[in-house]
Order: sequence, then C-alpha cells, then structure tokens
Amino acid sequence: MKTIIILAVNFFLAFSAIGQYDQFTVRVDGLGCAFCAAGVESQFKQVEGIKNIEIDLRNGILTYKVPSSMEMTFERVVTLIDEAGYTAVSVDVVRADGTEESFKNKDAEIELAEEEIMEATFKVLGNCGMCKDRIEKAAMAVKGVSKANWSEEDQELYIEFDSSTANIDDIHKAVARVGHDTELVKAPNRVYNRLHHCCKYDREK
Repeated sequence: MKTIIILAVNFFLAFSAIGQYDQFTVRVDGLGCAFCAAGVESQFKQVEGIKNIEIDLRNGILTYKVPSSMEMTFERVVTLIDEAGYTAVSVDVVRADGTEESFKNKDAEIELAEEEIMEATFKVLGNCGMCKDRIEKAAMAVKGVSKANWSEEDQELYIEFDSSTANIDDIHKAVARVGHDTELVKAPNRVYNRLHHCCKYDREK
C-alpha cells in the first residue's frame, strides 16, 4: 500500500510539472513582413518544448511558452533571435510560479535610438474594417515601417517609419498595389475591381 501511495505521489508531481509553463514575450527589431515572421517562427519551432508561437508583425512582438523545466534563459532567447537574423530588443517572461522577469538589450536600444524615426499622415481611400486591415498590412509590409493606423473617419493613414530604410513613396505604392488610392498613387483598376463590394470606395476623378 505504501508503495502504491509513493508511486501515486510521484505520478502526480510529474504530471503537475508537465503542465507548468513559462510565458515569454519578446520584442524583435526588424520584423517587417510575413517572410520575416516565418523565419523567426521556424527558428523557435526547432526547439523542442516550445508551444503556442505567435507573432504580432504590427508591433514586432513574439510570444510563446515553454515548460518551466527547460529553465530557458534570456541569453538563449537572444541567441535564437540573432540566429534568425534579427535583434531581440527586450524579453519579458512570466514564470510558472507567477514571478515576472525582464531583460532589455542595451545594445539594441542604442541602435534603435540611432534610427531616423519619422511620422507621416496621408490620404488613403477606403470604406470599412476590411479596408483598414488591408491598408495597414500593406504599409507594415514595407521594411522600416514600425506602425500603421488607418482612420476610416478621416480617410488618412498614420505611419511611423525609419527614414534610413523606408521610402515614403514606396509606402504609397504598397498601399495602392492592394487596391486603395492614396493622395500620390492611384490603385490599378484591375486590383480595385477585385475588391469586395463593401470595400469599393468612391474614386476621385
């Protein structure tokens, strides 16, 4: 009987350990498109135990969880990001026991400070939430764009971008290519015609 109890306790402890995860949130510099995200995701998928990998391209955020038994260090995370070809700016983790830890990459912060971050707002025509999603994704796909927010009410797109990397004309062209006229570039007719009926805004002459 005593042996059975000991085995049951050991099984319970082992089962509990399996269910314990550390949740990581990593800010990554340089994520500009789906291809970038796929590269980072592929790098982390190679690590046995990592689960629930998600990447927010708009904000450059990677989240995932790992069994607490792995005791993943900040150094390991930074190395994985580096091997994928990008830079980890910061790492935040909520451990399985509820404790929170943070790491900031000082070298990366210096590099970010040296970037020529600029803001711009320009007219983009659209109608609805689908338009908003399409416009913002197109702008964010341009390397160097770190933020994009389109207002249906104002018919304007606000962007933040590194002027040493991104060209404002390229952002206009990227948005036009997905079917939305900007104040500088008109979308191709064939692309506009393929838009969902609720997205077909009134084109200015």
